Amino acid sequence: MNDSQIGKLYREQLETDFLPYWFRYIDHEHGGILNCINNYGDQLLAGDKFTWSQGRWLWVLGKVYELQRKGLLCAASTEKLEAWMEGTWNFLVSHSIYDDSVCCFVLSREGEKKKDAATGRYDASIYADCFALIGMSMYVKVMGCQEKYPVVEALYRSIRARVERNDYLTQPYPIPEGFYTHGIPMILLNSVHEYIRMKQSLGLAVQEDVAYARSKLEFILTELYDGNGHIFEYKKIGADAPLTVLERHLKPGHTLEDAWFWVEFLEEFGGLQEHLPKIEKIVRDTFAIGWDEEKGGIFCFVDYQGGKPRGERFGGAQEQLILDTWDTKLWWVHSELLYLFLKMYKVTGNEAYLDDYQKSADYAFAVFPNRETGEWIQIRRRDGTPEDKVVALPVKDPFHIVRNFIKIIELTDART
Repeated sequence: MNDSQIGKLYREQLETDFLPYWFRYIDHEHGGILNCINNYGDQLLAGDKFTWSQGRWLWVLGKVYELQRKGLLCAASTEKLEAWMEGTWNFLVSHSIYDDSVCCFVLSREGEKKKDAATGRYDASIYADCFALIGMSMYVKVMGCQEKYPVVEALYRSIRARVERNDYLTQPYPIPEGFYTHGIPMILLNSVHEYIRMKQSLGLAVQEDVAYARSKLEFILTELYDGNGHIFEYKKIGADAPLTVLERHLKPGHTLEDAWFWVEFLEEFGGLQEHLPKIEKIVRDTFAIGWDEEKGGIFCFVDYQGGKPRGERFGGAQEQLILDTWDTKLWWVHSELLYLFLKMYKVTGNEAYLDDYQKSADYAFAVFPNRETGEWIQIRRRDGTPEDKVVALPVKDPFHIVRNFIKIIELTDART
């Protein structure tokens, strides 16, 4: 398929299936989205609102609005999109953000803060703050509402301060003491990049923010890179070699998602050609070690030498999750592959990435779509049958698939 055909395919998917599905769950009364939905996608289970999801939803609305104004999508009226964005912004600012620009992890439908059961705290995850930052930055950018910028800046400063003094939690996956983790520099790179884009749209200086984001990218590509094409999810501080299950395992989907974060950032701010050989090796080797040659699709977790994660037992819930779910197939991973490989082809001209794209697309569209609801079933067993389990949070999130389809539309637009 050429660019026009690919763009048309994903535009139709969004306009016919995904966006109409999610518009049904907008909370017109209190703002935001209701997404505590079962894996099958046909039943709302609770009215709780995770800041994680509300920030992501605001980002999605902003991108839909942006693409619609460019004539690349036809999803809803401008007035509706603006009202839905405003409602989500107001919910986040009025209810989730509290004290010194800290985000509550989970709230009631009406906006009452709830303490996380595992930690007893409202601010149970810095990821919630980062996703709020992503969505709020997008809203200010597309609406041009500079008067709202100070709220976003305060949240950004709060995130940075807490990360740098190591004063944060990461529910639902606590970081074991004495370990680095891939997730933190990864989310910071992406969320700070969105913040930078907002500041650029307002004509504000971004040099210091670019340097901060670059430092996170460099940390991933040096401290967490094994030199053999793999990024470790957890690395024990001061360790010479990976010994435990936690240290040895890879999360291929995370690495492959992060790869396009690296490419987009380096494209915009310089350094892509310098880092491209390493990035290409990571992408190709991670895809190879993560792909299930027998059943197809990407494993959730693998050992850095291939196959089921193994090593000394460290203990803890994260280790048990790795061992119990390593061979499951997650929807978000496979949506990331679709954009990544098309982006890598655009950047390198290497047609092998088109083969990887087609291989990934054939699997994803055969396994994940739920034709009855218009969405994807989030988790599948190794053989492709549905698995009724919670993935990270007890929600169905309106983010990864829609984000990647949007990015593919932008990537294949002949005007760019």
